[in-house]
Amino acid sequence: MLSRYFVLCILVVWAVACKAPSEEVLKKYPTGEKQEAAEYSGSGPERQIVLRTGYYRDGTIAFEERLEKDTPVTFTEYYRNGNLKSRKRLDSGGNLSSASYFDSDGARQLTGDEIADIIAGVAQYAGPEATAEDVATMETSAGAIKLRLYTDVAPGHSNNFKKLANSGFYDSTTFHRIVPGFVIQGGDINSRDNNRQNDGSGSPGYNVDAEFNPRPHVKGTLAMARSQDPHSAGSQFYIALDRLTRLDNNYTVFGEVIEGLDVVDTIAGAARDKRDNPINPQRIYRVRVE
Repeated sequence: MLSRYFVLCILVVWAVACKAPSEEVLKKYPTGEKQEAAEYSGSGPERQIVLRTGYYRDGTIAFEERLEKDTPVTFTEYYRNGNLKSRKRLDSGGNLSSASYFDSDGARQLTGDEIADIIAGVAQYAGPEATAEDVATMETSAGAIKLRLYTDVAPGHSNNFKKLANSGFYDSTTFHRIVPGFVIQGGDINSRDNNRQNDGSGSPGYNVDAEFNPRPHVKGTLAMARSQDPHSAGSQFYIALDRLTRLDNNYTVFGEVIEGLDVVDTIAGAARDKRDNPINPQRIYRVRVE
């Protein structure tokens, strides 16, 4: 009885010892944390990697690459917060067949063709003009902001804002420029692609003539951004964070915040990079004027 038990124990230990590990560490950080690991299929000459995984120092997954024989390769990349960053698929010949990219808050980034389609849709949109009774509701990642439009002094800009909002142009864009004590700026369709460097350079494909007026820049003022050309406003707008006298009569003021200044302050306090672009997207989910 004892010998049988002894033999059984040897067999169990042998089986455990000979079993191939489900994961093999390929690379470690200098301080010893796991950086890259692999899972295999088969054994001996047939042994091959079927899944390669990279890790951040805190143990969260940085990427996963599936490498199954004679099948397309899939490569998935993640942000440190665990959200999906990119998903790529290569055919059996190693050529990229499809790719999707995402912002750290989970929003899918658009391709150049998709952005072009949105701009084309704006050109075809023929909704009603703005009225003095209209209220714009801007749903953001920090909460809702309500705005009143100045149709009396800036009818062209008010109509343009309503057109862009109600056609969906602003949906899922971001506040791509934040300068505390100055402005929060958004409305650029380029904030939806995978290139942060071009944020602030986009437009709806046309410009709006300047409508400079006596309305002052105070906290909560809604106005249009532009280049050196006074008539170069397009889709990008800003909300003033303070009294900005130097902007008066140099930029078109066309509205004001009537509800949600606390939301504006929250957005203004977001951490940002060297280009004043928030590190974590300050998302504008939806804007509608009704």
